[in-house]
Amino acid sequence: MKKNPLLALALLLIVLASGGCAVMDKNIPGWTQYQNLDKTNVLELASRSTGTGEPVLLIHGFGASSYSWRHVIEPLAQKNRVITIDLKGFGDSPKPRDDAYSVYEQARLVRNFILENDLKNLHIVGHSYGGGVALAVSIYLSASNPGLQKSLVLIDSVAYPQELPGFVKILATPVLGPLITYAVPNTFQVKNLLQIVYFNDDLIPQEAIDHYAADLGKPDAKYALLTSVRQMLPTDLQQFSENYASLTIPTLIIWSREDEIVPLAVGKRLHENIPDSKLVIMSGVGHAVQEEKPALLLPHLRSFLEAGSNRAAITP
Repeated sequence: MKKNPLLALALLLIVLASGGCAVMDKNIPGWTQYQNLDKTNVLELASRSTGTGEPVLLIHGFGASSYSWRHVIEPLAQKNRVITIDLKGFGDSPKPRDDAYSVYEQARLVRNFILENDLKNLHIVGHSYGGGVALAVSIYLSASNPGLQKSLVLIDSVAYPQELPGFVKILATPVLGPLITYAVPNTFQVKNLLQIVYFNDDLIPQEAIDHYAADLGKPDAKYALLTSVRQMLPTDLQQFSENYASLTIPTLIIWSREDEIVPLAVGKRLHENIPDSKLVIMSGVGHAVQEEKPALLLPHLRSFLEAGSNRAAITP
């Protein structure tokens, strides 16, 4: 079993604090309150675009940013317009001190970004928490703008109610979560999280530790992190997941057999529930293949996107 100094520290603090448990936010609006198009509380997400061709929108996971796609942007931009965004509260995007950081709120903002930028014949790629956002965005678009989205790629994606990873439970624990987040050095936090994300810790680059630690040090980034973690899994997620069967777009599902954060069983269940889907299972890599071993991911992404581009253009 991997050593996890952050977990060891957290357990020690729990003992010293006489216990504690994760407290998830159960008061966030559910999917039924988000279904209708809504452009109120507009917030501009940080984004970058490179290349030409059909647009490919890359959505990062929890605690990350568009930086997590650094190895795949240029290769994909050889044939596509590649767009990366930073979700609300992460990277260079705004980090308001409000309580709206759920997957549904993130999906609303991303959906608005797509419509405002008139992105058509769109391919959406989501990783982890960003995969959950990508699923919600795809369901939004299938209902309000059918034909606008061409395909979907989900990489080790949040999708169904599941046992929360240990680090999420720790961060969502009152007193303990904020204590660790604000008191433990950023580089220490990031390194320990990446040791959970990566299968081979030797592949963790110092540059990535430094980059994510700098992001965590930005004003209100820790507030956004703690609020997001408490809203990680909506209380109506099981009910929401019933929408997956209505997705008719081609979907590529990519999973790590060794994923310690979102188990392979979730990927298999997604494959069963999304009609036009293909499941690719990878070995010897952790939760974020696009960072740890992008050479494993790129051939699958390229062939899937090329096949999608060869399908007839869509005019919504």
